Amino acid sequence: MRPATVALFLMTAITLGAFGQISLKYGMRQYGDLGAPGLGLVSGVVRAIFTPYVLLGLACYAVSSGFWLVVISPGGWALSYAYPMIAISYVGVVLLSRLLLGEAVQPLQWVGILLMCAGLVLVARFGAATG
Repeated sequence: MRPATVALFLMTAITLGAFGQISLKYGMRQYGDLGAPGLGLVSGVVRAIFTPYVLLGLACYAVSSGFWLVVISPGGWALSYAYPMIAISYVGVVLLSRLLLGEAVQPLQWVGILLMCAGLVLVARFGAATG
């Protein structure tokens, strides 16, 4: 498979994963606390799963996983090269959390994000896409 096609599948998987996280968080904000530890917690999780935004988040993950399978298939990229690229989703989730959920991001978090981006550049530049 052409590298550009694999990259497109990777970016689609990453984007869906990031939006899945935002949807899960939004859904849980609407749902509220899960319940007490023990069976109360278990029933709370089961009920939360069936709320619209949580279901949407889980669906995003499911579809994202399908795209990911193409990325790591024999015609795709080496796992040791592709998997670190998932860190792009961390950056996306922080940005989307800030923009869509109004979450605060501390200065040292931004430093950490910059360090992750620097690491991604190193992986992309010196890693082997196939292997």
